[in-house]
Amino acid sequence: MKGSFKEIPRLLESNVGLARNKKLVIISSCILQKNTEILEPFSDSDTLILRSCPEAEHWNIIAYKLASFISYSKPKQVIIISVEGSPHCVQLHHIAEDIKKNFIDYRLEHFVLSKNKLWKISSESVKTSRHLLKIEKLLQKKEQ
Repeated sequence: MKGSFKEIPRLLESNVGLARNKKLVIISSCILQKNTEILEPFSDSDTLILRSCPEAEHWNIIAYKLASFISYSKPKQVIIISVEGSPHCVQLHHIAEDIKKNFIDYRLEHFVLSKNKLWKISSESVKTSRHLLKIEKLLQKKEQ
């Protein structure tokens, strides 16, 4: 896979059987525009990397495809990598958590790209990011 990161297939155009017994890495499409070096740790033959763009593709379609991948292929693990601060990319994390909570239990990790570095994000942070009132109360508590 080394050197071929610009050719990563789209999630929505990929066969759901491709992730069988592999790690499935879903990245924000915009990462391919300049930060492909952060994908090197995922470039082994045991990993399938696919891209998705919630700005261009409705999250319901992404969710159904990801759930199909997880249900059919039963990947060893799913890893979501997005760009920090993107209101569109964060939906990839929300989708993965929603599938895990409501439909299929599976190993899931979250990362965001910030300042050319990957940062691991907890599931709790992803879940909290969906609840503005909860965040507001946390910020108010912090100010006191």
